[in-house]
Amino acid sequence: MKATGVSSGIARREFLRISSVAAIGVSVVSLSERNLFAVSSAALVPLMDVGYAPSLPLPGSSVPLASAASILSPDPRFISSGARVAVAGARRAANHANAPGGIGVDALFVTNYRQPNNPTHFRFFSVSGRPDGDAISGQLSFNMPVPLTSGVTLMVKRQRPSTSPELTTPPPTEPEVTPLTLSLGNVAGPKLTRGVYVLAFREEATDSMPSNWNRLTLAPADGSYYIAGATFSYLILSVDYADAASPPPNRGRSAH
Repeated sequence: MKATGVSSGIARREFLRISSVAAIGVSVVSLSERNLFAVSSAALVPLMDVGYAPSLPLPGSSVPLASAASILSPDPRFISSGARVAVAGARRAANHANAPGGIGVDALFVTNYRQPNNPTHFRFFSVSGRPDGDAISGQLSFNMPVPLTSGVTLMVKRQRPSTSPELTTPPPTEPEVTPLTLSLGNVAGPKLTRGVYVLAFREEATDSMPSNWNRLTLAPADGSYYIAGATFSYLILSVDYADAASPPPNRGRSAH
C-alpha cells in the first residue's frame, strides 16, 4: 500500500537502508499486553493504544478503524522485503495545544555491529509544544529491516515540560517510555502486516479515548490524513513492503 499523503510536506528522505540483518537470538522488545498499555503508578505511559485500518482512504472517502489487536496473523514476507514506514498524518489534542512538552517516536534498528539489546534509535517523529504554536515534524518515509525474531520495533517517549528557570534542582524523573513491536511472532501485541497503524498518545494522566476504535474513522484532508472524532494526540503510520513490488490492497469504503 502506497501512502499517497506522504508526498506532500517535507520531501521524502531515505534513512538507514540496511540490506542484511544478523540472526538474533532474542526479541528486542518482549512485553505482555498488560504491561504495554497499563498506566504505571510510577510514571505516565505515553502510548494509550494502537488502531489499524487495511488501507488509506481515497479522496472523498473514509475507512473505519479497528484495534490493532484484531490482526490475527503477521505477514512473513516482511522478513525478505523489509518494511517501508511512512508518516501519513498526525494531530495534537486540542487541550494540549501550545502546551510545553510533547511526544517523540523512535524506530529501533538492530544491526550487525550492535548488540540485540542496544539497537540504533532513529527519531522520525516528534510534536513539541510552543507558545506560538505546536511544532509537528513533517511527513517522511524510511525503510527498515525486519528481523525474523521480532518485527518492526518503535519507542514512544513523552517529552517532559521544561523545568521552571527559578528551580535550582530539577524534579526527579521517571522513565516515560512505551516500547511497541509490530511483531511477526506468536506474542501479545499488534502483529505486522500491510496497512495503517494509528498510535494514540497519552500526554497527561487524564487523557482518554473511546473504548472501541470502531467509533473512529480515518479520512484524508489537505494532503494528509486525520482521525475523525479523535480528541487525543495521535500519529498515523502507513506500513508496506520496502521493495513496494506488489500493488496496494483494496481501498476502503466510501464515506456516508
